[in-house]
Amino acid sequence: MTERVLLPQFIREALEAEPAEESAALGALLSLESALGATSSAAAPASLAGTRTPSAGLLERLELTLSEPPHRYAPFFSQAAQLFDLPEEALVAQLARLRDPNTWTFAGLPGIAKLRVEAGPALRDAETLLVRFNPGVRFPLHRHTGVERVLVLEGSYEDSNGVLHRAGELREWPSNTEHSFRVGDEVCIFASVVHGRRFSSWPLRALESVLGR
Repeated sequence: MTERVLLPQFIREALEAEPAEESAALGALLSLESALGATSSAAAPASLAGTRTPSAGLLERLELTLSEPPHRYAPFFSQAAQLFDLPEEALVAQLARLRDPNTWTFAGLPGIAKLRVEAGPALRDAETLLVRFNPGVRFPLHRHTGVERVLVLEGSYEDSNGVLHRAGELREWPSNTEHSFRVGDEVCIFASVVHGRRFSSWPLRALESVLGR
């Protein structure tokens, strides 16, 4: 029986174009695990003895796979799945939609796009989104009329309280808190669950039906 099952899904996907690289990928995976202390050479299956060094082409495909959604956000799968009340497989399927740049829709303010996420039953009354901000975008002052939870997947932003929010950080704003924020020098993407929001500026309140709660 093949040891392909030892490979993470993203590596198996990268191998689809060239199955002959399988033994090299298995060897590379076990070497990496050994270096990290996750396994020892004695734990490697005998059938993997003498596996060859992975080719540059294989490594390039693996790197490309890791640089694109959904695997770009693999370190945050568990957090995002919990945030959206979804099984991890369903969360990964939602993130895979980001491979298509046309998935994003205009969010009503310059430099901001959004993607609605089909979240789990616990969030049926919330607005559940993936949101993308261009570098340097400023999001205007607003008040949370319900709890908002945000998980940064990529990039960073600094809120009006001077707190910097980086990738992998989950933040929660209770009801009746107020703030604005500015995105850093790179694209910022975050997952958000909003239970109510109201802009402080009257002109922006007219856009609330477009921007969400």
